[in-house]
Amino acid sequence: MLWSARRALSVTVASLGVVIGAGVAITWAAGAPGAAGSAPGSPGVAEAAAAPAAGPARSAASRAAAPRLVTTDLTPDGLDRYRYTLRTPPVAEGSPAPGDAAATDAGAGVTADLVVSAPATNQGVNLRSVGWFDEGTLSVDAESCATWTEFSGPIAQAGVALRVRSAPGGAQAITVTNNIMWGARNGWNVHLWSGARGDLIGQIVLTHSFGPTVYQTPPLPWRLCARVVGPTLQFKAWSLAIDPTEPEWTDPGYGAGFVLPPEWVYPGRAGWYVGHLVSGDQAGYRSLQAHGLQVSVAERASASTQTSAQEVMRSVAAGLEQVLRAP
Repeated sequence: MLWSARRALSVTVASLGVVIGAGVAITWAAGAPGAAGSAPGSPGVAEAAAAPAAGPARSAASRAAAPRLVTTDLTPDGLDRYRYTLRTPPVAEGSPAPGDAAATDAGAGVTADLVVSAPATNQGVNLRSVGWFDEGTLSVDAESCATWTEFSGPIAQAGVALRVRSAPGGAQAITVTNNIMWGARNGWNVHLWSGARGDLIGQIVLTHSFGPTVYQTPPLPWRLCARVVGPTLQFKAWSLAIDPTEPEWTDPGYGAGFVLPPEWVYPGRAGWYVGHLVSGDQAGYRSLQAHGLQVSVAERASASTQTSAQEVMRSVAAGLEQVLRAP
């Protein structure tokens, strides 16, 4: 019992600071089908131009099926920007999640691979950005997954984003990210972003799947999936090199659930996050997947019950930890 509680123990590590600025860029891989950009005039969304594809002209069918990546900065940093190289089709991912009937796929949507890089002209470290495929409709319930294959910088940070939308004060988004503070990559953070302000509402150390110390981080590639169902958020993360099969949403060794404030239940986009790439850094993503979910009343109630139970477990674990540390 104590061991299980410790697996879900929360930690209190502050996230990195926020610096204000602007800028974003996008590049397509030669020969890769697709277009890039954003709806003209969309608040907080970067206009991005597609590089011409090499080789023979693409067919109308391939252009219609190609993903269109849209990006926006959560915390700009001076004139820094990221370059995005999108490649399709992706490398095939592993088997589906066991017992994943709790959320029925409303259309798997586009799947692709992505490389994000920081140009040599970048000078800061606090640029955080989110991106998504401009397809389908906005959804309250949604899921986003990504496999991380590469981090070239010590503080390069990857994650997924949910319920991304434009707002008068800047983009709003819910993010689940890998912790970078003090090199503790076994930690995972949940933030609520309104413009450049990010409120940390949840943090967990996955000692089972990512090691009890910073010296036992598992090898890449890492897979992260997160979903929002009404007022609940659940995520799971694991190393495909060690665990090729996707774990259950309810396994506290691989993830956690959190209850969201009522005002954070709204339709939005599901996508991905990248941050803290310094000049010359690069982050590789494989098998990006994001789509809306169709969830029954019973399944919605089950997700709420599971998430509430995990929050109680974390509270009990924190209390036990205080008792054990008491003189």
